[in-house]
Amino acid sequence: MRSDWGRDDLMVVAAFRYCLGRQTYIVGDCADWMVANWDKFNANTQSVIRRDLEVEFENDDIARAENRDYKSLGHDCDRREWEKVRALYR
Repeated sequence: MRSDWGRDDLMVVAAFRYCLGRQTYIVGDCADWMVANWDKFNANTQSVIRRDLEVEFENDDIARAENRDYKSLGHDCDRREWEKVRALYR
């Protein structure tokens, strides 16, 4: 399905990358929007999101295992929001 979110879903990727790692309400809003619109994103966009998100889950897992203050997915509540997006392709 074709979308009109910028060149090849450019705005989808830009919004996702802006929100990734934030620790505000925007994480939940972005995740909910992505869940609602996932089937409208082209295959390349889904692939980029999947790749970027998996890298951040790996980094976040390491940070949590090492009890670091900074976690790339934010607080537990932020991570839970990204898990909703992750569930789309797992």
